Amino acid sequence: MLIMKRSRKPGDSYRSRFRDGGGVDFPLRQYLRCRDDFFSGTVHFVVLAAFVVSLVFFGRTMNDLFDSHGGHLNPWFRRGAMLMLGLFVLLMARRLLLKFRYLRETRAEMLAMKAQLRTPPGDHQE
Repeated sequence: MLIMKRSRKPGDSYRSRFRDGGGVDFPLRQYLRCRDDFFSGTVHFVVLAAFVVSLVFFGRTMNDLFDSHGGHLNPWFRRGAMLMLGLFVLLMARRLLLKFRYLRETRAEMLAMKAQLRTPPGDHQE
């Protein structure tokens, strides 16, 4: 699990977001934690997507407001406001893309864990 937003996984040496542990139920606990992380990430993804869509609609409304009430203003006010909103939408779209990639990686890890849980205990190969 990433500790900070800026922390990255170190190459091929990264095997799992949850370290190896002992105990009979560890693979199951690991899968359940990963599943919970996936579902909370999915909710976060949906909320981010709704926020990006609402920002786009807000931009359209702001543009209409400048059309109807901002005729006497300097045109740079409109350009500046739309530029700021556009940059914010792009930043949120970037976060949405990164969240999608993270969810895809988490889903692949969940499938690998599920396959590992289905194999008999003596057949594990690492």
